Amino acid sequence: MNVLSVGKIAYDITIPVDNYPVENSKILLRDRMEYSGGSACNVAFLLNKWNCETYFSGVIGYDDYGNFIKKELENNNIHTNYLETNYEKRTTMNIILVNRSNFSRTIVAVEPEVNHLRKNDFQESYDLIYSDGYEYTATTNVINRNPNAISLLGGSINNGSDEKEIMAIAKNIKYVTFSIDFAERQTKMKADFNNPQTLLNIYKELKSKLPNTNIIITLKNMGAMYQYNDEVKVMPTISVQEVDRTGAGDIFDGALAYSLWKRYDIEKAIRIANIAAGLSTTKYGVKNSMPLLSEVINYYEQRFGSLDVIEQPVAQEQSSIPVQTEQVNTASVQTNPQVQTNIQQPTQNVQTNQVQQTQVVPPNVQQVQMQQQNMGQVQQQGMPNNPT
Repeated sequence: MNVLSVGKIAYDITIPVDNYPVENSKILLRDRMEYSGGSACNVAFLLNKWNCETYFSGVIGYDDYGNFIKKELENNNIHTNYLETNYEKRTTMNIILVNRSNFSRTIVAVEPEVNHLRKNDFQESYDLIYSDGYEYTATTNVINRNPNAISLLGGSINNGSDEKEIMAIAKNIKYVTFSIDFAERQTKMKADFNNPQTLLNIYKELKSKLPNTNIIITLKNMGAMYQYNDEVKVMPTISVQEVDRTGAGDIFDGALAYSLWKRYDIEKAIRIANIAAGLSTTKYGVKNSMPLLSEVINYYEQRFGSLDVIEQPVAQEQSSIPVQTEQVNTASVQTNPQVQTNIQQPTQNVQTNQVQQTQVVPPNVQQVQMQQQNMGQVQQQGMPNNPT
C-alpha cells in the first residue's frame, strides 16, 4: 500500500516533570526525548511501522533541527521525495512538558515563520492519503489526482491552519476526524457531556455543512462520536494506566486510516483506532509509544473476537472526480425522543470468541439516533481550487 501523509512537521522535545514548574523558579531535569513531530509526521511513522510504503510531504527549515528530521525520516525508510527545505526560514519547534503527577501536558509551540510547500505536484499513485489540513493546495491536488484513494483529514486542527481551508477540504474528502473543540467552533454550539442532545446537535450541524463526508468527532477522554447504520454513537476509550497522552490523537488517526484502507466498517475501524491510541498513552513520548500492529490485533482479538476483513466494494469513480459519497437530506434527520435510563456497554463472550454488539455509550451519555430518510442520489464533485 502506498501512503502519502502531508502537513506540518516540527522538532519535538518532550520533558517529563514531577510537577508543573513554579513561575520564577529553577528546576533540574535529566530526562528528555527529542524527535520529529506534528500530526502528519506521526501518522507517517505509525503507518510505516505497520508495514506501509510511506511518503511524507512537508517543509523543514535550514537548520540542525531540519537536518535531524530529514535523517530520522530517511533512517526509518519513509520517502522524503516531497520533503522541502526552506533555506530562508527555521524549523518549527514544540516543547512539551508532561506532568507525571496528573498526566497533563503543556505545549509551547515555537513557530517563527509560516512554512508552506512551494511544490504541490505528486507523481506517485496512492492508496491512502492523510492530511492535517495545513497544506491546502497540496492536499487538494493529491486528492484530485487519486480519486479512488482512502482520504482522511485529521490532526488537532489547531496547528495554524486556516479553518476556512479546513472546511473546504472537509467538504470533498472521504473521512474527517475533528476534535470536539474544533466542532464547537465551527457550529458555534457548546458540548455538555451530561446532556447528550448537545452532542447530537453538534453532529447534526456539522453533517449539514459536510453532507458528503464521514465525520468522526473525538471527545477527549470520552471516546469518539460517529454515525453507523443511521445512528449517531459514541465509542468509549479503552481503560489503561495512562502516563502521557502526547500524540495519542495522531496515533488514533493513523490507525483509523489504516483500518479504513483494510475495508473494516467504521465501527470496527474506530475500535482499532481507540485501542492503538489507548496503548500509546502507557508510555512517554510519541515515536517510542506507537504500538506494533500485532499488539493492537492481539488486544482486539482477545476481547472482541476475530478481526476478519470484510471486503467492501469500492465505488467506481471518474478520474476527475475525487469524492463519491451519498448525499444526506439533513432536513429529514430526526432524533429519538426516548431517553434510555440504563446505559449499555459492549458485551463479549471470550470463550466463544464472539461479541454481542450493543449501542456503545460512555457514562452520562445516552443513546441517540438519527433517522435518515430521502437518501439523495450519489453525487460527484471535485475539490475547489480555493476555499469559499
